[in-house]
Amino acid sequence: MSASLDVKKQIDTVFSIANTLRGTYQPDKYRDVIIPMVILRRVECALSATKDAVCEAYEANPGIADAMLRRKSGYAFYNTSRWTLGKLLGDSAQLHKNLPTYIDAFSPNIKQIFADLEFDKEIAKMDKGSKLTGVVRKFSELDLDPARVNNVAMGYMFEEVIRRFSENAEAGDHYTPREVVHLLTRLALAEGCDDLKEPGKVIKVGDFACGICKTPYCLMAA
Repeated sequence: MSASLDVKKQIDTVFSIANTLRGTYQPDKYRDVIIPMVILRRVECALSATKDAVCEAYEANPGIADAMLRRKSGYAFYNTSRWTLGKLLGDSAQLHKNLPTYIDAFSPNIKQIFADLEFDKEIAKMDKGSKLTGVVRKFSELDLDPARVNNVAMGYMFEEVIRRFSENAEAGDHYTPREVVHLLTRLALAEGCDDLKEPGKVIKVGDFACGICKTPYCLMAA
């Protein structure tokens, strides 16, 4: 079975959650909630196995080095809060306050993602529209554990989410296709291409489907 079919259930669940946003959001704005929540649930699932070890280390020494917490988590990111999406539902009246606190307990690289997406504004908007508890509950039940949804399958899922919620987006809003990412990675690693790796150098490649993509971002995605 292909990776894209492996996550059909998860994709269907995500779009069913998106439909619950109707009224508070216009369809072209569903992605402002869905994309951050997919990211949040994925990293939460990834960190679940080592969460206790990370929290215990942080609670014993709040000044512990970032590198030590990453080593404890087994990833390049971590979360020092005992909260999970499921546990947050235990105090639904304070969900609009506790969810940002939970996100703020992530490592700086993950916190920056949510800051760039201005997700705090969406949390407030969902709370005002009485959508927040339902969205968090549905995502807390979504299985995105890497043990069952590997990175390839997750990539296909995220691409489908991006595609569906970007159908009416402006040119340049879409992510670079994986085929382009792979091609540019091979070019960058090919013999005689060391000059492509010079600090600050940006190579632009014309992509007639998606516009202009810049290799540093493509290489990061790969």
